[in-house]
Amino acid sequence: MELKKELHEILEKPNTHKYGMFVQVIIYINIFVSILVLFLETEESLQPYKNMFDMINMISIIIFTVEYISRLYSINYLNNRKRLRYMFTPFMIIDLLVLLPFYLSFLNIDLAFLRTLRILRIFKLFRLAKFIEFDNILAQIVTEKKEEFIFILIASVIILFTIAPLVFYFEHDVQPMVFKSMLDSLWWSIVTFTTVGYGDMYPITGMGRILATFLGVFGIAFYAIPGSILTSAFLDKMNHKKHDRQEKNSREKNSDEE
Repeated sequence: MELKKELHEILEKPNTHKYGMFVQVIIYINIFVSILVLFLETEESLQPYKNMFDMINMISIIIFTVEYISRLYSINYLNNRKRLRYMFTPFMIIDLLVLLPFYLSFLNIDLAFLRTLRILRIFKLFRLAKFIEFDNILAQIVTEKKEEFIFILIASVIILFTIAPLVFYFEHDVQPMVFKSMLDSLWWSIVTFTTVGYGDMYPITGMGRILATFLGVFGIAFYAIPGSILTSAFLDKMNHKKHDRQEKNSREKNSDEE
């Protein structure tokens, strides 16, 4: 039980344990090193160092594995939280995906998509306390403003599915190899609405260009609206948090004086 307590505090509440931050620094250095090696080992001029890279990857995986097992072992220290349920939390799924490519290689499974999963190690940085706090605030904002976001999403879909067939009808006869179907037109509408505009497809008729102009303007507007809602709500949350912190410090100061 004492070991569970120590591991739980080190991994879940590092600020409360004397070795917590030290272990966290090791974990984050390991993440950065493993990501760096992931890029370096693809460089042809560095192939003579392949054995060294393999050794670093092995050490990295050992650290990740010890961390993963330790989290599973210690999670029910304070309560009866089920380990199986904990395994399916977002962070633990990421941790598992980080480990899978290595252990599946022992089964002669070495598919390219498994190797690319190694890049998911970077997402482990979201375990930082500040990121977790930000995620909580973001989740609260999305919950509180869900009606606004849903309205914007529905309006965007309506605009896309209205303009796409119109552009198809105006452009298909003129550019039959470009706007071959409404699905192609929908793809063009999406990249135009999102202001990506690859340039591989574009209307050449007068009405097509007018619709493209409207779609581009709508796209900019519909990006700005949710952005302003999110920013405003986030600043409001941060101000409330700052105000609550000041009140707490003030109460603690008054309590000490008494």
